[in-house]
Amino acid sequence: MLRPDQRLFEADLSSAEFRIGESKGCWGVAGEGERPADAAWPKVYLWVAAAPRENAPNRFYLALEAEGYRVPSPTGTFWDQIKKAPLAFSAFPKGKPGSRVDKVFRTDIWASTNKALYHPYDRVAAQGHAGWSTEQPHLIWDSNHTIVDFLDEVRKLLNCGDYIGV
Repeated sequence: MLRPDQRLFEADLSSAEFRIGESKGCWGVAGEGERPADAAWPKVYLWVAAAPRENAPNRFYLALEAEGYRVPSPTGTFWDQIKKAPLAFSAFPKGKPGSRVDKVFRTDIWASTNKALYHPYDRVAAQGHAGWSTEQPHLIWDSNHTIVDFLDEVRKLLNCGDYIGV
């Protein structure tokens, strides 16, 4: 029997919103060969499409920890589906200096310590940034958000003009 948080997550993967994004090639669930053989809840592996950039992949994989889904939000980082390990910082998506892409996908000491996206949707990042709730209230995760919101936010960053590749 599935845990309640896993049932809710899987229901969101079956939702029309997720399936529409999947059918448009915006995101999807990582295939069996793209995640560890022993992958099990609460670890989930997904991918998000990226705009074409020279020497950059057309999608990035995410390894997320989703225990307690939807409250709290997922947390995680980019995933190397070939090595079956966290993506090396040198292969992270990059943004124009000072852009949101640059800030969210940062690879400085914060990222190496916390292994999370620097975004209000990520539970680890959100814990240490109480000011985000007033600075970016539209990006504060609550129980009304779903994995679709998380994936769509990453997709928007990977497909905006500030994304420059790897």
